Amino acid sequence: MKREVCFEDYGVCGPEKAADDALEQMLADPEIRVIHGYTDLNFTRRHSLHRGHIVLDFHGCRVTARGIERAEHNDPFGAVMHFAGAPTGERQELILGEPLEEQYDIFPVPDAGRFPLYSWWQVTVNALEGREEREIDKLLMVTERVDHTHVRFNYKMGWPLETGRKLVYRKIRPVEDVEIRNMVFQGNPGGEEQGASPLALEYAVNCNVYGIRARDTYWPVILRRHNTEFRTENCRLVNPTEVVVGGTGYLTQQIHCLYGAVRDCTVSNARHLNDFTGCAYCMVENCHGDGDFHGAFVTHGQFEHDLVYVGNSGLLSFANSGPTWGSSAKRISVLRHTGCWGLGFAGVSDLTIQDGAFYRTEKYDECGTMLLNADGLQIRGCSARKLVLTQRSRRSKRPCVVEDCFFQEGVEVAGEGDASVENRVIFRNVTEG
Repeated sequence: MKREVCFEDYGVCGPEKAADDALEQMLADPEIRVIHGYTDLNFTRRHSLHRGHIVLDFHGCRVTARGIERAEHNDPFGAVMHFAGAPTGERQELILGEPLEEQYDIFPVPDAGRFPLYSWWQVTVNALEGREEREIDKLLMVTERVDHTHVRFNYKMGWPLETGRKLVYRKIRPVEDVEIRNMVFQGNPGGEEQGASPLALEYAVNCNVYGIRARDTYWPVILRRHNTEFRTENCRLVNPTEVVVGGTGYLTQQIHCLYGAVRDCTVSNARHLNDFTGCAYCMVENCHGDGDFHGAFVTHGQFEHDLVYVGNSGLLSFANSGPTWGSSAKRISVLRHTGCWGLGFAGVSDLTIQDGAFYRTEKYDECGTMLLNADGLQIRGCSARKLVLTQRSRRSKRPCVVEDCFFQEGVEVAGEGDASVENRVIFRNVTEG
């Protein structure tokens, strides 16, 4: 069997014949490692796929989903291709007998002998309140057995956990080494039932996407959940069919993901270019959103930490999705950013914004404002219409500093109410007028 094949080898020479059967036949053959699409293709089914170690290169051809089967309600993972690993069924639990400190990568476990080296685990902690307010929910790999009751994972914990919290370990068999390249995706008109998006990746390791160009999609073009180590590069979304319903109209959303980079991507008239929900140690670089009425760059506030944004343009909104998620984030750095609004007024600690410019546009009366949480906040070399400081968290030990900045209408510091600023804010060389 050839290691490289194309859809034409399986009788699909264009969009007139549905490509679904050919796709599944090729992916079912473990000897096939590269699949080429040299013609336009049409898919009519939503595929749940568990194959790894595969490259799909569409060579810039158009992929459509005309006549695709009806989508399940509120299922953003009902993409044309949903690559997913799966839990093995093994589960262990542990109540913390002592605190788990921030930045530690050694975790207590019931029995280290049951955690093989290089095995993958979904590690979660019980919610503080409600269903989603949890500091860790990540796909991690065992890198060392430290002793009988401790293992080292490939992750430094971003938040402290107190004695009495419950850790849950679920063993996962991830899908690994999937690569999708060079697809022009055309979605469908209408709503959720016929809505189509090309790709979802779940319980995935080292699964990368390059060069997807999408129009008229419904759910995120590239949706990731429990991904570790990934790249999304040179992708574009123009005019999704829905941007008001939560979760729709994104270029890419990452949920509980680690060690990823989103680079050289653009959107026009989308809901979000990039959404990090419960993610850590990720970067967004040289990405640009126009027509960004709902915000190009967002985090949900589900205890994200250590995120970096470099050289992007578009509206920023960090940790503002509400208390259901925790309203918390930590150590977000934004460098050389241009946008119409900068929001981080929830519990965002140690936010850094450097060399940013936030100008008024016609879409919001509040445009041009930086509305930020004064908890370890540091702003340098920025210009905006106005700076508004409130305070909704008190975690940070570093000083709040605003220096070498220009604010046309000055600075407003909340002095009363639940969000009044208690921390001292240091102003250096700040001008207005």
